[in-house]
Amino acid sequence: MFEKTSFVFLTLFLSPTAALPQAQKPIQRQDSVTVSAGISKEQLALEDQLNGVILHADQLLRNGNTVDAIKQYESALDFVHKKPLLAEQESRVMEKLARGYVIGNRAADAVLIYSKLLAARTQDCQSESMAVSDCASLQYRLGVAQIYALDFQGALSSFQSAEANYAKASKLSENHEVMMVELKDQAQAKTYIGVALFRIGKTADAVATIDAAIDLLNRVQSDETLQISIRDDAKRSLEEAKNLLTRLRAAE
Repeated sequence: MFEKTSFVFLTLFLSPTAALPQAQKPIQRQDSVTVSAGISKEQLALEDQLNGVILHADQLLRNGNTVDAIKQYESALDFVHKKPLLAEQESRVMEKLARGYVIGNRAADAVLIYSKLLAARTQDCQSESMAVSDCASLQYRLGVAQIYALDFQGALSSFQSAEANYAKASKLSENHEVMMVELKDQAQAKTYIGVALFRIGKTADAVATIDAAIDLLNRVQSDETLQISIRDDAKRSLEEAKNLLTRLRAAE
């Protein structure tokens, strides 16, 4: 009985809308013939058109119209593929589409997209720079998609990779606030590691892992030097982890 309710709990408290970070922002428009990066008016016009489709899709998704939102994201990706000047926008649109797939109960399709995006970021994943944080974010999103696709072993591997890269990024950062954000992200990945461990029958390991996540989240949430938004996010994740821990301990 608990196994069934635990997945409902996961859906309610570790929902894909909360867990998946937003895709990167579109390039800011400038009105000159060309901008400093060499972007032409033609490219800017195409990006405006693309952003219009994406904004419409985002609104549909916020309103709960997932099916039509996904159609709009798919249309946006098709548009990118037909316009060589939009090549640099492909990954942004793919991430939007993958997020829509997760929310729209098409997690297996999202897994395919995130896997492709990760394959293109191999250098970032092996980097000794803060680029490992970008890799970790993709690994985290892949893990969430795998959780909802019921591939718990695959999710475990993805979240473990994300957790390791967030930890690496926190050590590489020379800025205290950035370091603490990476620790928060590391703890959130640990929480999902605990979920995946439980789902493959390793409840004791799951409890220990979530305990460790709670310690990290307490550290971030109690740091008064951080922006309130960072501490609030840590607090939300802390409450989720504690609630989940209570339920896991009841299952032991």
